[in-house]
Amino acid sequence: MGAWNYGIFDDDTAYDYVDIIENAEDPKEIFETSFEAAFHSDYLEYDECHAVTVSAAYMDAALNGTSYKSENDEEDNNINTFSKKHPGLQLNDLKASAVKALKIVLSDKSELNELWSENEELYPKWKGNLEELIKRLS
Repeated sequence: MGAWNYGIFDDDTAYDYVDIIENAEDPKEIFETSFEAAFHSDYLEYDECHAVTVSAAYMDAALNGTSYKSENDEEDNNINTFSKKHPGLQLNDLKASAVKALKIVLSDKSELNELWSENEELYPKWKGNLEELIKRLS
C-alpha cells in the first residue's frame, strides 16, 4: 500500500521528488525549476504540485530548521539533514518564488488542491500545512 496522508511527505509522489532532490548535483536548480513550472502553467498537475511543495519544504528545513516527518527517513535520504549535506547553499533569494508557487498549489489552478478539497475531513489540515509553510517562508 502506498503512502497517503495530509503531510507534505505523506505521498508516494512526494517520495519520488525527494529522490530527485537528494540525487541532484544542484538542488537549488531543482527548486527553481519547480517554481518556474508553476508560474508558467495554466493548470498545475499533481506531480508538479508535489515538486513545489517538496521543494518549498526542503527550503523551509534548510532556512528555518523546521523538522519534517517522513516515512522515507533514512540517514542518507532525509530532509532534516539536507542543510548539513549542502552547507553554504544560498536559498533566501528563492523564498518569494516558493511562496508564489505554493499559493498556486492552493488555488483553483491546482490538481492537488482540487483533489484535496474533495476530502472534507483532511482538506483543512492539508491546506493549513501549506499555509504555515507559506508563513515561514514569507
